[in-house]
Amino acid sequence: MIKCEIYIHSTSEHISQLCTGFSMLAAQKKIKLTYNLQPYTRDGKLPLKGKNPYALQGMFVVVNDKTTVYYDTTDGENFPEEAMDAVDVYFKRSYRLDTIPCPCKKKTHPLGLNYELYPGGINKLDTARFFLNKHLSKSPKHMVKSLLRNLHLTYQPTFRDMHATPDPMREPRVLFMTRAWDPDGFPGTAAPDVIEYWKRVCNEVNETRALIIGSLREKLGDKFYGGFSHDEYSAKNYGSLLLTDARMSKKKAYINILKEFPICIASTGLFNSIGWKLAEYVAFSKAIVSEPLYFEVPGDFKKDKNYLEFTTAEQCVEQTLLLLNDQQKRAEIMENNNRYYNEYLSPDKLIWRTLEIVTS
Repeated sequence: MIKCEIYIHSTSEHISQLCTGFSMLAAQKKIKLTYNLQPYTRDGKLPLKGKNPYALQGMFVVVNDKTTVYYDTTDGENFPEEAMDAVDVYFKRSYRLDTIPCPCKKKTHPLGLNYELYPGGINKLDTARFFLNKHLSKSPKHMVKSLLRNLHLTYQPTFRDMHATPDPMREPRVLFMTRAWDPDGFPGTAAPDVIEYWKRVCNEVNETRALIIGSLREKLGDKFYGGFSHDEYSAKNYGSLLLTDARMSKKKAYINILKEFPICIASTGLFNSIGWKLAEYVAFSKAIVSEPLYFEVPGDFKKDKNYLEFTTAEQCVEQTLLLLNDQQKRAEIMENNNRYYNEYLSPDKLIWRTLEIVTS
């Protein structure tokens, strides 16, 4: 049995998938799981010192008392050097081989698609992560958020509710629910060039999504549902492209409506990231139309097999019409994504694959 000691200093939703996977493997008695609430230290040094728990989108794990692993779930291709230097194996969500520093290529591996989900019920790991972390007392906002989530007073996507088998006979309709990023809403402080880069990226992502929404509404009519979620920035700048019902902006409503739409659109996220929605589409065995994937994921996940690719709004419409009219192709992509989920994306399978690499 593999022994895993998890350092769960982070309270970010980004690592919920990881914690769920480790918890599932422990329940299956494939691993012996212990956890440590303190920040990870190595040789007296504290990697990622100064990162508050919510901003830390990663997790250190010590395997079999000897191998230190870091799971990095951040959006971009950047690497925190102090984390890389402190570990023996590094798994990165936003993995692209040509962006990895040469000395680190051998120990760095793709982690896979990322999305938010929890084990459900009373879970020791999440209870400790959200209630026993003394650093939460320094952030009342995140303390309240943690309490609401773990007392089940707000919606919590759980493993049981976050996957489904293909349903190729369902009436083909198309879904693209997304958000617009406020260029003036940079989260924190940074150098002027970083702020300018943020603004440019936000504007590019927003305009691409706006073109997609407008084109799909025009060409597909009632076969399409989608738009920007409701917030102050989106209402001011993209009022005509908002979701028709503001209540659909909530996570629970989105997951419920996702289940009803066989064809789903994925756009590139900030810093070229692969968004949570693509992972959710795969988990629910959808027929996917996506912008090109900048980052690599494990396994045989490829265009024309797991998704149809587009680079312009016009191409998005063309590929979507292909799936609307070709039931066989739609069913084929759905089945391929269901197979990929069961082999690579299910939280326990995702973590088990990484542990096989670590212990090989």
